Amino acid sequence: MLIRYGAKVNELIVEGELYRLLSSAFLHGDFTHILFNMYALFALGKIVEEAMGTGRFLLVYFISALGGGVMSFLFTPNVSVGASGAIFGLLGAVMMMALLGKSGVNRRMFPRILLLLFINLFSGFSSSSIDNFGHIGGLLAGILVSFAILQFFSDKTEEDRPPFL
Repeated sequence: MLIRYGAKVNELIVEGELYRLLSSAFLHGDFTHILFNMYALFALGKIVEEAMGTGRFLLVYFISALGGGVMSFLFTPNVSVGASGAIFGLLGAVMMMALLGKSGVNRRMFPRILLLLFINLFSGFSSSSIDNFGHIGGLLAGILVSFAILQFFSDKTEEDRPPFL
C-alpha cells in the first residue's frame, strides 16, 4: 500500500518517479510512527514558524523533506517512508538559530539541541528499521537553508524580501 501511494523505492525513482523523493515524507508506517513525527512537528515547527514566519518554515520543511529523500535514495536501497527527514531539518533550523543567536532562540540551548540530535541519530543507527540517511539528509538540508535564511533574509523588511521568504 505504501509503495502504491509514494514510498521511496529506489528502483521506481530511477525509472523516473522522482516525486517519491518528497511524497515519501507524507506517508508513515504505523500510528506510532506518525504520532512521534506529529509531536516533533508540533514542538519544533512551532519554534521555527514563530521565529521565521510561515513561508520560511514551509521552505525549511519541504527542502528538508526533499533532502532526506535524496540522501536516503543515494545511500540506502531500503523502501522508506516518514517525515523524519523534515523533522530533523527543523531541528537543524533550531540548532542554527541557537548557534547564531538569532530569532529569539537562546544560544544556551545549543548544547541541549546537540544532545537531542545525537541521541536521535544514535537511536537511528541502533535500529535496522530506521532510515538514518533520511534523517541526516534532512538535517543537512535544514541547516543549510535555515543558515541562508538567517544570514541573508532575517534582517530585511517585508518590502525587501521575496514574497515566499
